[in-house]
Amino acid sequence: MRYTITQDYIRTGNSRSGQQISNVRFIVSHDTGNPGSSAYANRNYFDRQQPSASAHTFIDDQYILEIIPLDEKAWHVQYNKPTDNRLFGADSNDAAIGVELCYGGRINFNEAYRRYVWYHAYLCDRFNLDPQRHIVAHSRLDPERRTDPQNALQPRGISWNGFIEDVQNVYNQDFNGNSGGSPNDEPAVRGISTRLPLREGDSGQFVREIQQELISAGFPLPRFGADGQFGSETDGAVMRFQKRYGLTVDGLVGTNTINKLREVNMQQHATTSVAFPLPEGIYRSGAEGEEVRMIQRALRHLNFDPTYIDGIYGNLTENAVRRFQSTFSALANDGVYGPNTRKYMQMELNDN
Repeated sequence: MRYTITQDYIRTGNSRSGQQISNVRFIVSHDTGNPGSSAYANRNYFDRQQPSASAHTFIDDQYILEIIPLDEKAWHVQYNKPTDNRLFGADSNDAAIGVELCYGGRINFNEAYRRYVWYHAYLCDRFNLDPQRHIVAHSRLDPERRTDPQNALQPRGISWNGFIEDVQNVYNQDFNGNSGGSPNDEPAVRGISTRLPLREGDSGQFVREIQQELISAGFPLPRFGADGQFGSETDGAVMRFQKRYGLTVDGLVGTNTINKLREVNMQQHATTSVAFPLPEGIYRSGAEGEEVRMIQRALRHLNFDPTYIDGIYGNLTENAVRRFQSTFSALANDGVYGPNTRKYMQMELNDN
């Protein structure tokens, strides 16, 4: 199988009732609507906060992460919406798998999209579904309130029909409809658990996400960055964060520190794009001045940190621009800030 599926289930509560799905009839495609939030960030949010909402699977450029077993219900479409009953004869929560695409920020969209497409094909094979008839967008079921997953797909040049075509192609290539969900054809599944508090000496994807949140909150890690290793630099940044926000200063990343990090970053993301004006014109390596600082500030806000806000368009800023451009198929990945890159940066700032 091409990709590994990770099962790391959240605890039972408002987000996971444990109620069984009797028969999976279709798939509902979502995006998170929260640019930059990774699969594990979403998993940990639903596990800790337990809202009366959920989805089975979150997919980013690192993980296909199942947080609710596929034979249990998840709460991913409102029950009072009639379209799913008309199309499939059942409510989405009772008879569908909800799949969420993570995008934006530091997430490599192309890698996440490939996993998203493949997983839809895998589900079609496992549950004997037709990619053309049994996959529906959340936006079709709840058009008054939702625009997903087109919200994430369309700015990258991918139509809904193009997405379904991609799923069909992968289904034909990798599955051919022959396995019928046989256990022998299951992809390798590996369980990962995240135990709090995190501390110096820990490592892994969750550590990397905490480091990224620290950087976004204004606590830089200039020596090693978000490398997934909880070393002395990260320990110091955690303690500085805890001191500033009145938490126990112990360097341990537990529930209180994580919740405060989320709160601080949500408040920062709520800042309108007016706070991050973008210059007109074309800027490339060698440019200097306040306009370059404007670009650097916006990149940092969008989690493509150029490291320094120094007004110098050097290699670090060029690389940050390239990373941003790589998340949109419509942009040339050339590291040059121009009208098209400005347009998409403005769009992302408005979303943030």
